Amino acid sequence: MEMAQLQEKAFRSQATSEAADVARSERAASEVAATTRTDAVTSGIVRNARHADASVLARRTASEDAEAGTRRGGRPRESGPSTTAQGPRGGGGEKVSLQRNHFLRAAIADAAAEELDDSDELEGTAELRRDAKALSHIARSKPGSPAGSSEAGRKASPSANKTTAAHVAGGAERKEAAAREAKTAKARIQSRRAWISSRAVQTEGAQTAAAQTARKTAGAKLAAAASSAAAPAAGVLAGVVCFVLAALVVSQAVSALFGFWDGEAKKAALAGLPPYITAEMVEAAIECQETYGHPAGCTIAQIICESGMGDHMSGLAVQDNNLFGIKWSSSFGGCPEVSGKSSWSTQEEYGGEYVTIMADFTSFKSYKDCIVFRSRVLLANERYAGNELIQRAIAEHDSDLMAEGLKDAGYATSSSYVESLKSVMDTYGLRRFDGISLEDYRNGVASGNTIVEAAYSQLGVPYVWGGSTPGVGLDCSGLTQYCYAQAGIYIPHYSEDQAEIGRKVPLSQAQPGDILWRPGHVAIYVGGDEYIHEPNEGDVCRKAAGISYFTCAVQIR
Repeated sequence: MEMAQLQEKAFRSQATSEAADVARSERAASEVAATTRTDAVTSGIVRNARHADASVLARRTASEDAEAGTRRGGRPRESGPSTTAQGPRGGGGEKVSLQRNHFLRAAIADAAAEELDDSDELEGTAELRRDAKALSHIARSKPGSPAGSSEAGRKASPSANKTTAAHVAGGAERKEAAAREAKTAKARIQSRRAWISSRAVQTEGAQTAAAQTARKTAGAKLAAAASSAAAPAAGVLAGVVCFVLAALVVSQAVSALFGFWDGEAKKAALAGLPPYITAEMVEAAIECQETYGHPAGCTIAQIICESGMGDHMSGLAVQDNNLFGIKWSSSFGGCPEVSGKSSWSTQEEYGGEYVTIMADFTSFKSYKDCIVFRSRVLLANERYAGNELIQRAIAEHDSDLMAEGLKDAGYATSSSYVESLKSVMDTYGLRRFDGISLEDYRNGVASGNTIVEAAYSQLGVPYVWGGSTPGVGLDCSGLTQYCYAQAGIYIPHYSEDQAEIGRKVPLSQAQPGDILWRPGHVAIYVGGDEYIHEPNEGDVCRKAAGISYFTCAVQIR
């Protein structure tokens, strides 16, 4: 009896000491955790159960001792010695000690699980611990366990047998409940594992996103630094490019402007000629004269006779650039100047009568192409090239002979074709272009003889104040303007303006074709001591002598 009491006292002392050790170890772990982080327990949000660990352990020990005593003899442990058969070396004490150690370890594990459950990372550990204990308890409670097969159970009293029978009867119900509880616990465990796995994936994704953001930020900073460093160089390069582009634009604009002026000048009508005769046409006629020998005066006269209709040109000339009424021939198709053919109605003279017919005419790419084609292709035909009059016209630069040769070779059916050409030459002074070079024409240098010839052509024309129509009515400055226009030189109408644009020289240095000037009057110097002028109202253009009447000579060419 005394030995049992001593053992019981020693056990309680050991349990108290072990509980104190557990409390001290937990308090030390809590202090270590508190030095590194603040969790729900240290912040006071969740109440820790460490202060109750020792009492819980003591209560469990007392309860288990009472149950053991009841099973042995229906009496408490401390009322008497155990009735359970013991081995020869006190095996019952060892069993009690093992149970106590088991309970102690379980208590320590529960406390550790509660402590781990307080952290964010291992939240739910205590719940997993409780589920595991429930599964273990269910496994131990199944029928066929060692507790139900002991020899002491076979020798139990009738009341114990009844209790066992009742226990067996409810085994099926307990088994089903245990299976449900095990299934629920397993589901909780799996759910917790899934949550932990998802949490780990989310954490890894957040870390990856943070790393990518950091790399992008670093790349953006590097690009910004490079951009700021390259900005001055880019600015200099952009300035150079802008300067070059501006220079090119200005150059193109100037070229286009001068080209426009040049083109407009070539398309402008020449003074003293019909308004549709342009400088381009005159230049093309002079160029063909230099190349093929055909007198330019007759070429221009043909344009006026074939295409002129008052102050404008015919539809054939406007639409097909055909200035000479050249009909279509299949041999013309391969010529570079030709663009095709078209059909037009025309009037032709047969047996002294004019008839209207439809005929195919050649279409040309431009007016200049038409003029060049006339000399290069049409007049190169033996029908024209072998004509004696045309050959003489080329050799002598004579537009009158050229007109006669064209009629003789059968160029036109009209019986008055030659007279029409010569009349146009007289009206517009076209013979002045015979023999002139293209260089002289482009440089504005006219032959004095051409100017003088133009002045002679207007003898007898009445004086009309402000008049500028050759053969109809002219005043003194209108006469000089017309004569210079026949040489390809444009000058203003009024005498004072004419004196301003030229170079004044003494009368002794005057050359045929120069303008003789005095305030309010001008004339054309024809050589010697003579000049041609329009005197005054009521008089006509005539030749006079005595150049001393004028103040000086004006040279424009």
